[in-house]
Amino acid sequence: MKYNYMKNPKRITFMIIIIFLCTSLWLLSSAGWIQAKAIIAQQLLNHSWNLTLKHSGKNKPWPWADTWPVAKLTVPYQDIEQIVLAGDSGSSLAFGPGYSLASAAPNTTGTTVISGHRDTHFQFLQKLKIDDKLTLQTNAKKVDYQIYDRIVVSSKEYTIQTETDLQTLILVTCYPFNTISTGGPLRYLVFARPLINDTINQHSSIQMIMEPESTNIASL
Repeated sequence: MKYNYMKNPKRITFMIIIIFLCTSLWLLSSAGWIQAKAIIAQQLLNHSWNLTLKHSGKNKPWPWADTWPVAKLTVPYQDIEQIVLAGDSGSSLAFGPGYSLASAAPNTTGTTVISGHRDTHFQFLQKLKIDDKLTLQTNAKKVDYQIYDRIVVSSKEYTIQTETDLQTLILVTCYPFNTISTGGPLRYLVFARPLINDTINQHSSIQMIMEPESTNIASL
């Protein structure tokens, strides 16, 4: 005999509540697991970074990782402290900003390129202003930088020169910010140079693009 649920609205309401509760618990447990993984990953990255400060080499945060800490990016007034990972592949950027291996090593002569996702680690880039200061630390030294330019470019047309006589740090993320669309060609670039005696030598950032020995920002 078939049971007509429509004749028993209380039973229908009860079933809807049960389904809702089960769905909510599942979502909460999934979100909790994701958050737990993120917390554990950050703890492992911090431990790996501390090892990097003491011992040079590839100190992987977990055995199967294809990346390792190379630097620490700090923006004091924004309360930003982020471990920079080797490589700018998707697997690296999922856990933090990534250093382009095709660019100059952090805190050395040449152009160092560090990229990050606009909706997570590098969301703060939109708040940076000209003359703002930031710090990049490696296991060799800590260097203070000052921002001197910010531009929006198309990854289809521009590349970044990496071999120069100038020490430059470029932070890269997708553009525009606060959008649900993905995969666009626009990139937001923040240029910074080492800060020496509270002054900075001004150079045009346009000279940093469309040159030989460059980094393609289409994949960033």
